[in-house]
Parts: sequence; structure tokens; C-alpha cells
Amino acid sequence: MLRRPTPDPSRLREGGNKRDLALSRLREGSNKRLLLPSRKREGLGVGRATALLLAIAITACTQQPKREMSRTLPTIVSLNPCADAILAEVTQPGQLLALSHYSADPRAASIDPAKARLYPTTRGTLEEVLALHPDIVIDGIFVAPATAAAYQRLGLRLETLGIAGTVEESRAQIRALAALAGNPAKGEALIARIEAALAAAAPTDGAAIPALVWEPGGIVPGDKTLIAELLRRTGFTNFAAARGLGQADQLPLERVLADPPRVILAAGSDRALSHPALSHLTGTTRAPLDPRLLYCAGPTIIPAAQRLAEVRRMLGPTPNPSRLREGSTVALSSPLPLAARARLSSPLPLAARVPLSTPLPLAARVPLSTPLPLAGGAGGGQAAKHPPQ
Repeated sequence: MLRRPTPDPSRLREGGNKRDLALSRLREGSNKRLLLPSRKREGLGVGRATALLLAIAITACTQQPKREMSRTLPTIVSLNPCADAILAEVTQPGQLLALSHYSADPRAASIDPAKARLYPTTRGTLEEVLALHPDIVIDGIFVAPATAAAYQRLGLRLETLGIAGTVEESRAQIRALAALAGNPAKGEALIARIEAALAAAAPTDGAAIPALVWEPGGIVPGDKTLIAELLRRTGFTNFAAARGLGQADQLPLERVLADPPRVILAAGSDRALSHPALSHLTGTTRAPLDPRLLYCAGPTIIPAAQRLAEVRRMLGPTPNPSRLREGSTVALSSPLPLAARARLSSPLPLAARVPLSTPLPLAARVPLSTPLPLAGGAGGGQAAKHPPQ
């Protein structure tokens, strides 16, 4: 009797393993096919979902080698134009992976264009940031919640930077970014350069000059702004704030012509800032001010203070501000012009030099008891009568 040979148990297990492996791969492929429609239902297009999945996969694949790298300093991507200028000063070579796209535009950059060209830039998209594999992302305070949540899910540290309204706030920002970069000494060196520039820009005569910082559209800065503090530190007063105007208020051309400042700092160009009527203000000096000096703090303080000090020196020494009428070169201590340059000790000239003891002439010598004529001569019985002397 023929017997069917009994199969080897090890081979049975091997075949079962192969079948199980094939089934697992089949299920894995099904899950992958189901993934894209679910992403699409969440509002993402197929192309964007694929790009995002690819970026996540690349990040996951590179996380283990990245952890194994013995690095002491974190890598940073900046999406904030004001942080760009600071980070370029407080990072080591290779730490700052990219700047914001604003720094690639010379009209908007707060960083020196030559220095900005040393770094790549991004448009700030999540895919671009993930492709650079940074440890820290620096952005402004208005980050979309979905973007912030995505950074957190992917293990990226997000830090935000606001607008510095004072020199002291700028110092704090520099120290914070230098600490994040692991280079606190570089932050202190930058602060020392800023303090030296402010000290060199301080006025020597102690007289403050009213200055109008005028932007296109008639926009003026408020008093609680960095440029207002820089004006005070370089020998100026904020002309607009002294007239009750706040940050981003408008000062029209007509008001400037009627009440001119001693100096106009034109931060930009438009029809009002270059209007021909301004040339008739003989007591007002106009000087250009690069608008990029108004955007950010940090190292931008240095060229801003230098420019303001240059304008202040150009104006020369100024009398005591309490004796100077704003917008004019005539001092209140000067004698007021009188008829025939009469001295204040001389009798004031009256009609035909009538002595003060002579009764003042009235119209046709009308007695005071006579009713005073009203407009058009119509008394109508309503004219007020003075009591007799």
C-alpha cells in the first residue's frame, strides 16, 4: 500500500510564513491606496497630499541618523525678516539654514543685501521647511494654528518673534535668539555694538529739534515706537506725537504746510512727500530716511542711529527749545517788529500820534448814550445801550 509522504513541518511553516507575508503586503498596499482618498476628503489635493507624505517619509527616514549626529548647536530656519538680521549675527556658519523671502528683496530687507545672499531663502511653506530638517523654526507671532500644530506633530520647535518697540525690548530679543542658537557671547557682542552706535549718535548741545518722520500716504509713527525712541536719543522730538497723533495715523500735506516742523524725514516717496509746496517752507529742512530703517530692531538700530545723527549734525546748533517756535527760525526772545521799529519803552503809536490823555475818537463823535448801530444799520429797537458816564 502506497503512502503519501508526510511533508516536512519546517517547510510547512516556511510556506505559511510566505503566505502570511504576501497577505500582509497586500493589506499594506490596500492601506496605502485608502490613504490618499482620506487626505482628499480632509481638503488636501492629491498632489499636495503626496508631497506632504513624501516629506513626512523623508523626515522619518532621516530622524535616526540625525539623532546619532553629535552636534552641539541647533540648526535654524528663519521665516521672520527681523529675526533674519539678528540670526545672521548670532549663529555659527552652517547653523542658519535659510532666511525669509523678504530678505531676498532689497526694498524690504532689514539685513545687508551682501550678507543676505550668503543664505538660501524660503517662501515659508511647510514642505520647504521640512526639506531643510531644522531643529528650530523662527516665525512671527501671527502663525496659522494649523501650521503651528503641524510643526509640533513633526517634532520641530517653533519660536515666535514680535516687534520690538524699544531698545530694551530689542536687547531682550537678541539675547533670546542668541541663547536659542547656543551663542550667547555673540548676542552680547551685537548688543555692545548697538550701545556704542547709540552713544556716538547722542547730541552734544542738548537741544531737541522737532522732527516729522513722514511715510507715503502721510503715515506717521506713534510715540511708543522704536523710531520715536531713536529720535529722542539722537536729539529730536516726535513732531507728530506732540500733536496727538499715534502709530500709523495720517498727517495730510495741508496740516504740514500750515504747521511745519523744523525737519521732515521723508521715509519713502510719493506725491505728498515731494510736493513743490514744501520747498516754500524756508524754516524747514527735508532729509531722506531709508524706510528699511523703520521695520526692525536688532542690528538695524545701528544704521538708523547713524543716519539720524547725521541729519542732526547737518542742522547745526539750535537755541534753547523753550525759546524756539516750532517750524520757524524766529526766536521768541527777538524784539517783535513794531511800527517804525518803535521801542517797547516808547508810547505805542496811535492815530495821528494822539496822546493817551486825549479822548479816543469815536465815529462822528457819537455819545456813549447813543445806541450802537447793528449790522446793516437796522437797530430794530434791539440795540444795547450803555449807561451814561
